[in-house]
Amino acid sequence: MRQSVSTILLVALLAALAVPVRPYTLQFTDQSATTQIRWPSTTITVALSTSLNNPPPSIQATGAEVVRAARRALDRWENVANIDFNIVSSSAVDVSASGSGGDGVSLITVADTGNNRALFNSGLNPGRIRIFRSGGNIFEADIAVNPTPTRFNEAGQEVASFFSVNGAAGSYDLESTFVHEIGHMLGLEHSGVLGACMQPRQGTNGTFDLPYQVTRTLSSDDIAGVRVIYGPRRGLGRIEGIVRYNNSTGPAAYGAHVWAEDVTTGRVVAGNVARQSGFYSIDNLPPGQYRVLVEYLNEPVSRGQIGNLLTGGAYPQSALQSTTPFLSRQAGTVNVAEDFTAALDIAVAGGTEPFNPTFIGRVTNTGAFKLSTVAVPLVPGRQATLLVGGENLGVVSEVVVESPFFTVTNLRQLTGFGIPVIGVDVTLNIRTPPGEYSLRLLGPSSQVAYVSGGLTVDPPDGLAPGESNLVDDTTFFVAQHYRDFLSREPDEAGLQFWVNVIEECGSNTECRRARRVNVSAAFFLSIEFQETGYLVYRMYKAAYGDPPGMPVPVRYTQFFADTEQISRGVVVGVGDWRTLLETKKQQFTLDFVQRPEFLARYPTTMSAAQFVDALNQNAGGVLSQSERDALVTQLAPAPADPQRRAQVLRAVAEDEDLKQAEFREAFVLLQYFGYLRRDPDDAPDPNYSGFEFWLGRLNLFNGNYVQAELVRAFIESLEYRARFGR
Repeated sequence: MRQSVSTILLVALLAALAVPVRPYTLQFTDQSATTQIRWPSTTITVALSTSLNNPPPSIQATGAEVVRAARRALDRWENVANIDFNIVSSSAVDVSASGSGGDGVSLITVADTGNNRALFNSGLNPGRIRIFRSGGNIFEADIAVNPTPTRFNEAGQEVASFFSVNGAAGSYDLESTFVHEIGHMLGLEHSGVLGACMQPRQGTNGTFDLPYQVTRTLSSDDIAGVRVIYGPRRGLGRIEGIVRYNNSTGPAAYGAHVWAEDVTTGRVVAGNVARQSGFYSIDNLPPGQYRVLVEYLNEPVSRGQIGNLLTGGAYPQSALQSTTPFLSRQAGTVNVAEDFTAALDIAVAGGTEPFNPTFIGRVTNTGAFKLSTVAVPLVPGRQATLLVGGENLGVVSEVVVESPFFTVTNLRQLTGFGIPVIGVDVTLNIRTPPGEYSLRLLGPSSQVAYVSGGLTVDPPDGLAPGESNLVDDTTFFVAQHYRDFLSREPDEAGLQFWVNVIEECGSNTECRRARRVNVSAAFFLSIEFQETGYLVYRMYKAAYGDPPGMPVPVRYTQFFADTEQISRGVVVGVGDWRTLLETKKQQFTLDFVQRPEFLARYPTTMSAAQFVDALNQNAGGVLSQSERDALVTQLAPAPADPQRRAQVLRAVAEDEDLKQAEFREAFVLLQYFGYLRRDPDDAPDPNYSGFEFWLGRLNLFNGNYVQAELVRAFIESLEYRARFGR
């Protein structure tokens, strides 16, 4: 369940305080936290009610738009974890009644019925979920959106609201509501990171005078949480320990919020809430160095609102309300390695913090001063004036964002607004990586308070008059290619090289356009991509061929999750990258052949010849007779052995004939995956006709992407440019 927030104009009365939040952890059956709540299978059948096709007046969108919003929300979770949603249709419109045991159908409904209304005790809850489980195993989860939504206006009054998909002012973003409730469906609790989708407050469109759609996009904290439950977890690490008062033998600090920030970028990566024993675990961390921080939950995260109100779970409110306050602090810096757990026990000093931020906000483009309890959206390369409201903030001497991409200046006290408010000016480097960042407030005697993940960095949803699209900036354009094709932030040498290639053109427009095309294509053609992403493509081709109705072997949801496993930490030309890459290839392929779907296709009872011949047929018969016979001989001593199977699969996938045969198809497919971040048959395309058109053009010009105008068409398309400013 998610609750509405109030947006506060500083010239208005501060009467409508937002509902306290509950920070993230996994759902458990009881306070012992021994049994986790989750689906027993990674294939989850979800039924879209026919009510989505005929939405009630509280949803100002067409039926087709509502269905797309639900499907996109499911896709967002499916894209980042080992989850396969089997989406079906159902004529049912009501969620299953409480205590009924359920009907076995996990329904998403928007119908305005008595049963659905009974889920909501307030219009301020945009969505609700009802979960049915046996022990820790979920067997049904029904989602409904509020038929009579309300919101707080800027005067603190509760007024009628509605849902939309287009950012209409005063409305809730429907897709964001779906994304949040699906997170609960999967077994996630709420997050203490304000920029996370699982943050329990949902802002309405118009918050900070902007369409508030940032919570459609999963944060690193959301992704880490769902991967803890369903994977993938290979190549990732963990920080865990016990939080205690005063020393290593003191009482457990139940409910302490602990989170990790990447030292290199400053981004919030993941967080956790200490259990009754004081134990915390921050899982699914990519290898690297992390800054670990801990805070007492006393607004904007309230310790009394952590627990799951539906199940009680590991965090019952009654137990947390009596916990002893402690002072927030940085607990240490920890190095995390692949498949390794780093231990960090934390001692916190009891006491009440001398100052406490409870609201965050900004000065809007129209000059209004606004505070709220949702993350403040910021844009790379732009400036903003941030506001923080709360208790006793007059003693704050410095405000910091611990990131090399932020510059914070001009701290000042703002008076006459009913509560203490401070303001700072913040400037973001054009290279600022997308994600969530925390504000750190410093006071006397080195005391500190945080707004965890209170800033969320993303491209803008729209452009004000006179603003340019971010992708027109050469540095941003190149840096984004590293993220889109190599799944990493740019290394300094590589970034500067490709920026210079374009900037050598000076003001020559045609030269710049041509260089942008060539630089863009270079990322697909690079050794790093060919040995990671293109290898994943060929793995799927050899293993499964082209599925029925598809001219390509892999979906977007599969591609990047798998590519990330091979490419994580690999930078061509840096360190012993060849050895690292080889190790990752071997491990990925070994994992690949042991996946349930692979074993279902290739049971261990197959002979060596049957296994090799099946792969070769899927790959289009690329093996010569001698190559085929050599692989059969290699596998024959133990046809069911995963190691041998992995070696054979990789040999087929790395066959030069297969590389050449699939090169153009993969090139066109990556235009959709890399630039548009979708499958070729996703909306607005109804099928693969667009893919076939561009493949035809590439073939017509014998693979020359410049003459085919392939890359240029995608990087200059409205759909691509809309990602960075519309």
